[in-house]
Amino acid sequence: MKNIYFVQAGYLYGNNAHFPYACGCIAAYAWQNPAVRESYSPGRFIFLREKIDEAIESLESPYLVAFSNYVWNFEYHKLFAERLKKRYPECLVVFGGHQILNNSSKQLGEYPFIDFLIHGAGEIPFERLLLALNGEGALSSVPNISYRGEDGGLISTPVEPCQSADFPSPYLSGMFDGILEKYSFDFAMIMETNRGCPYRCAFCDWGTVRSRLLEFPMERVKAEIDWAAKHHIDLIFCADSNFGILARDEEIVDYCIESKKRTGFPIKFDTCFAKNSDLRVFEINNRLHKNGMSKGATLSFQSTSQAALENVGRKNLTFERYSELMALYNSHGVPTHSELILGLAGETYDSFCEGIDKLIDAGQHSSLDVYLCELLPNAEIAEAAYVEKHGIELASIRREQEHCVPDDEEAPEYMNVICKTNTMPRADWVRANVFSNLVQGLHGLGLTQFVAIYLHNELGLRYKDFYNSLIAWARENPSTVLGGRLSDLEGHFAAIVDNGSGEVVQVDSRFGAVNWGLEEILFLCLAVQPEAFFDDLNSFLGQFPIQDDLRAELLKYQRTMAVLPEAPQERHFSYDFHRYFSAALANTPEPLIKADMTVAFPRQGELKSLPDYAREVVWYGRRGGNNMRTDAEVKYGC
Repeated sequence: MKNIYFVQAGYLYGNNAHFPYACGCIAAYAWQNPAVRESYSPGRFIFLREKIDEAIESLESPYLVAFSNYVWNFEYHKLFAERLKKRYPECLVVFGGHQILNNSSKQLGEYPFIDFLIHGAGEIPFERLLLALNGEGALSSVPNISYRGEDGGLISTPVEPCQSADFPSPYLSGMFDGILEKYSFDFAMIMETNRGCPYRCAFCDWGTVRSRLLEFPMERVKAEIDWAAKHHIDLIFCADSNFGILARDEEIVDYCIESKKRTGFPIKFDTCFAKNSDLRVFEINNRLHKNGMSKGATLSFQSTSQAALENVGRKNLTFERYSELMALYNSHGVPTHSELILGLAGETYDSFCEGIDKLIDAGQHSSLDVYLCELLPNAEIAEAAYVEKHGIELASIRREQEHCVPDDEEAPEYMNVICKTNTMPRADWVRANVFSNLVQGLHGLGLTQFVAIYLHNELGLRYKDFYNSLIAWARENPSTVLGGRLSDLEGHFAAIVDNGSGEVVQVDSRFGAVNWGLEEILFLCLAVQPEAFFDDLNSFLGQFPIQDDLRAELLKYQRTMAVLPEAPQERHFSYDFHRYFSAALANTPEPLIKADMTVAFPRQGELKSLPDYAREVVWYGRRGGNNMRTDAEVKYGC
């Protein structure tokens, strides 16, 4: 028997790990074939970034090792494969996954330690490759692969699009039973209910292979949910590109909910929702939220700039429809988050700030996620003609996964992010990052949200002007706590564009040995010194025509309702802020009136440690609305 091993290296997030789903899929498909079972023995899955030499030594007479590659493990896999070839020169190395160029043998020329490339979905090509290597058919008859011919020339076989998703499940096939027996991690389960994407977004590496959706059999989907319950899997992450696009997706979610009611598992269900959200997506999120299974609903935009949208082939919801949906989600208490991408061709600093302003104005106060535009090898924006046309320049920066324990890795990963286009110079890219991090860290996580809403409603101050003014004030007052944090932010992004040495995560030992996003560390560093921060905010607000007593109470209410390490039991107010801000968040504004009001909270236990606070409020709670107090008991006339 020839031993086959699989490598899909991932990270630990605390005690949480992911099953190596992609490798499991190709293994499950191959080993359903009796001819494969008779000749090959499946070895272990390497699913964490183990010490490479130790991992290689653990392999017993490896005949072939298959690697599933993406941006977070490609450098590790290349070094692993190179050392593997030195230790076992006859061992065959197969690379597949999103990091492998579509229909191109180029990477075989770049990396002599790779023997075969698989392009696109790997189940069928991998099975047929194993059969061909065992003498059952020629390599040239295997679709979607590249390899070296006998003369050393590079050969790519014809492309055969995948026509069905009726593949066996790696979970139900027992591929991960050995992992469960050996490790005691809290595993997150990746599953697919369909495969493919009907859209052609230029920044996405699915965009160049626009395809119809291939549905996995419903009996497989439900059986995988049962498997998750049986093995006490807390989180199911559904890797569909547009969950909610099909009517049957409601049935799938209902089955998850019933499973939780019946068995207690899965606890959470997370996914990538359909790009243009509709009432079906709302119903799915509302059901998940009511049953405590939601990780937050996604209402994505990527950009609001018409020029940028045209350059990436994207069409968004209208803002009128977005506002209606935000009001609907807010009225049902369903947490939402919206996503933007910074660095798209056609975007300017002003249009980027304008986009954030529009999203907040439409009701997105709780969670706004801004991602750096990264060049993925199979995306349209990575093509040479596109890069030249739009004046794209890149910064290569070290990839550090948020919420992982930092490690001095053998093979650091890197990300190529767009830091300049024809419409956004490098200096504006730095400014835009500072602006977005400030909005995410202060508005979304709750330190300035109510203050900004009040100034917007009462003085007509636009959100972008509020935050740009706050940045200007902090820059003019560098000795303040906010001024110091702003300087830190600017330094990180300036270092990225200057020499690629900046990082997009930061570690602060007060909050545990964990990588935090820069917007998260901004919030955390201010949250632990609320006196100093709210003194800064009070000084900043002095430029606006607000009565002193009202300003003081507004700041007190903001501080009370943000979930900070301090734990207030009860606070009194002479204005009805509760009704005022509840109406504003529901997009049904009411005037602020004077009223004696007391906000009280259930008696709380001992103050949690700062690492616990950071994990529960920022890491776990950010998208679930846990960063703002929802347990307030409001009394009037006290």
